[in-house]
Amino acid sequence: RGLSADPCMLLGAWALTLVLGVTRSPAPRSEVSMSAARPARVIFMHGLGDTPMGWSQMLRESFREQLPHVKFELPQAPESPVTCNQGYVSTSWMDLKDIPVVPGAWDDEPGLDSSMRIVHGLIDAAVEQGVPSERIVVGGFSQGGAMAWLSVLKYPKKLGGCVMLSGWAPLLDKTDISASANAKTEFFMGHGQADQVVVPECSARAEEALKAAGTPVQRMLYGGMPHSSCPQEFRDLGDFLERVVPA
Repeated sequence: RGLSADPCMLLGAWALTLVLGVTRSPAPRSEVSMSAARPARVIFMHGLGDTPMGWSQMLRESFREQLPHVKFELPQAPESPVTCNQGYVSTSWMDLKDIPVVPGAWDDEPGLDSSMRIVHGLIDAAVEQGVPSERIVVGGFSQGGAMAWLSVLKYPKKLGGCVMLSGWAPLLDKTDISASANAKTEFFMGHGQADQVVVPECSARAEEALKAAGTPVQRMLYGGMPHSSCPQEFRDLGDFLERVVPA
């Protein structure tokens, strides 16, 4: 099957952040992550109009046993008008003009830059809490995956990895991958072949650019999966995280 398988602004006090293993689950997770094993952090961003709640449950249930040393942090995007939704105000990491997102789509540079500062602030805070930058993975779904791409390649220190689920590569033509501190940081991309919101060609173009720069990348396609996720993608993601930030 090759690599195929089967589916914006500023961080205010109101911005919700869920840290798995600290908020609702029993203490073992935080105790393991901070004492029995080397600490590792995954900062994961949701998509347009979403909140961290659904992803927090999926990540907790999927990786509690496989990655007990990893703490997942899920920030909530600011609320702003979104052009492709007729200006309706919703959680959004950047403005979007059109759906589906296709290669070469318009980029909201001010929104991207503002949200990137939020993500970089979370990385800096994790480092200040004692997590080495090389053990911090930045990832996300859809818009969140786009933010992960930009945030990792623009961060000035080496990170542990980048995860892009059903995402794309904003500002691709303005990003010098080979000059990035994360030019050798491994990327994981998962994309549904039936995605009609962010077309699979978006991650294909990102993969091509990374390979041209000599950046390690694993891109998995999931047959029949729309703009969503699936159990196989989560298994592949777990294997990736276990490799780049081992216990």
